[in-house]
Parts: sequence; structure tokens; C-alpha cells
Amino acid sequence: MSLPVLHIADRNYSSWSLRPWLALRHGGIAFAETMHPLPEAVSGEGPAFRSISPTGRVPALEIGGVVIADSLSICEWAAEQRPALWPEASLDRALARSAAAIMHSGFSAFRSAAPVNIRRRTDASRLTPAARADAAEMDGLWRSWLQRSGGPYLFGNWSIADAMYAPAATRFVTYAIDCSEDASAYIMRLTEEPHMQEWISLALKEGRSLERYETA
Repeated sequence: MSLPVLHIADRNYSSWSLRPWLALRHGGIAFAETMHPLPEAVSGEGPAFRSISPTGRVPALEIGGVVIADSLSICEWAAEQRPALWPEASLDRALARSAAAIMHSGFSAFRSAAPVNIRRRTDASRLTPAARADAAEMDGLWRSWLQRSGGPYLFGNWSIADAMYAPAATRFVTYAIDCSEDASAYIMRLTEEPHMQEWISLALKEGRSLERYETA
């Protein structure tokens, strides 16, 4: 049987592509990947990706002609192959799933004001009050989960919850966003682990620059 194929977009910009890629890597699941450059305009993404995914978005995981759309769904498929991608204890597992869902559907002001741009280094001066409030809320959630689990990751061992927050960690770095000592240490652990370093290294080698991500 052929390998699953993960369809992703530019590593430097695509937060959603990073999440399932990390889950598959941490799970030791063999897969192929296909890169699809993001179009210059947001309006072009649907037409560009419609042939890949029914949603017109990436990431998408293709397995034997079946396409799994959405980053969290792909992560859940990975966890069915490798259950250790979620915490072992049922309550911890439920909390980790809750954490992943909070990121999946929330923090819209933060994501809009601070798009992922791994290469870039700037300051937080353009962040809106709503984006700053989102960042502060995320900081507080991280601290509460880390204090409960004892770390080093949100729920002890690395899990899909950490994959879901990995792009946010790069945002804190890109925009030099103030955070607590606990959050700062977590961001460092998350961005310096080997699979994340592999992604960052590949992102830094990409030559494309999209204005919509460079002017925020």
C-alpha cells in the first residue's frame, strides 16, 4: 500500500499545515508530502486547492484515494494509529482534546493580527487590543495546564495539544509578544524540539515572500 500523502502549503506561512505534520512526525508515521504554494491573494486559495481537498484548503491527508481534510481531523487519524499522541489517562486526554479544540476554533483576533511568518522578526506594536487579550488568555491557559501536568509540555509528554499551539508559539517569537516566564519557557521547549526545528529550518530555506503576511 502506498504511503499517505500530506498536502501542505508554504512552511513559512501555513500554520494549519504545521500541526498535522508535527503529529505524524511525532507518531513516527511514514508519509509523503506535497507542497502547494499559497496564492498571492486569500481569494485564490479555494480555487487553487479545490482539486486537492473538498474544502478548498490545506492541509489534507490522502490515503488510498480518500482525502481527510482539516488539521485536527488529520491529527485524530494519526492518534488512532499512535494512541500515545494523546495522554494516557482519560481525564488528561479529555483536557488535552479540549485544549486542542480551544485553539482550533478560538483566538481569531490574535491569528488575524499576527499571521504566522517564521522568518520575520518584528514587534507587537500593530497588535490590536483584542489580539493582545487573546495572547494573554493563551498565556494563562498554558500556565494552568503546565502547572497541573508538571510539564515539560502542556499535558506532560508531547501531545497533539502541543501541535495545535506550535504555530502560536512562533507568533510569540515573530512579534516579540510579552508573556509570563512559564509561557516563555514553554515556547522555547516547543520551538526547539527536533521536529519543530526541522520544520523551521525548511521554512527558512523557502524563498517566496507574500505581501499579505509581511505587512501585518
